[in-house]
Amino acid sequence: MSFISERVRVSVAIKAAVLLALGACTQKEPTEAQRKQCFDRYIREHQAEYPVETLKKTAALKCYS
Repeated sequence: MSFISERVRVSVAIKAAVLLALGACTQKEPTEAQRKQCFDRYIREHQAEYPVETLKKTAALKCYS
């Protein structure tokens, strides 16, 4: 009985570890509002350094890709 019990515990532990690992790998897609906020924030933070048209392209790649 002890051997079977140990195998069951190990099996459950392995399954739990796999499920946790798979759950940790998934990422939620940002909402449209979060993407817009990222875009606006990126432009505000870098507007003193680069032209706005360049920033729009870079922010779009960063926040919408």
